[in-house]
Amino acid sequence: MGCLRRLGCLVILLAAVVAGFVFRDRIAALYRRVRGAPEPPPLVYVPPTPGAAAAAETALAGLARRGGPAYVDVTAAQLAAFIDEQLGAPGRRVLDSVAVALGDQRIEVRGSLDVSAVPRRLLGPLSEGLGRREPVTAGGTLTALPDGHVVWTIDQLKVREFPFPGAVIPAILKVMNLTDGKGAAVGVPLPPGIGDVRVSRQGIRVYRAAPR
Repeated sequence: MGCLRRLGCLVILLAAVVAGFVFRDRIAALYRRVRGAPEPPPLVYVPPTPGAAAAAETALAGLARRGGPAYVDVTAAQLAAFIDEQLGAPGRRVLDSVAVALGDQRIEVRGSLDVSAVPRRLLGPLSEGLGRREPVTAGGTLTALPDGHVVWTIDQLKVREFPFPGAVIPAILKVMNLTDGKGAAVGVPLPPGIGDVRVSRQGIRVYRAAPR
């Protein structure tokens, strides 16, 4: 009986941990209301603008130039343009209508997902109520790797308001042609030779790597 009681407590604890992760945004909002803390301003999603990718590429190229700047700033519109280019030609890709929002040390990408390309087993019971295209939101952090490349590690993925468990995020990202399905780190199409990246609501500051 003691063993069963301990097992039951463990199951309840695990369920509480999972529920806490899934509903962490709502729990945080409730906590702020109870404490009287102000709500953070809503994220602003920005679509790509004409010429944004080329302008950012020109600025970032200066980081590798001898005597170039120590850092450059990339806007949400420029990052959205980079991502949009990486997805390939319109009409032949799973994710369209890309827009980017910048938060405190986080980046969120929103778009229109072709759900018909996603295996039903990954959608679970949600699959019965979905149309061909549905809104999707992915969020995560940017990290500069020791080799000078930058990755976006996605820890949150939602279709409509349904959050996917972390275990299936890599498979969904593979369907979206963003990764090889082996992890949730998406390569960001920025030039190599980057030492650090800092994300704020105002923009992304990209630092050049220290000379060796």
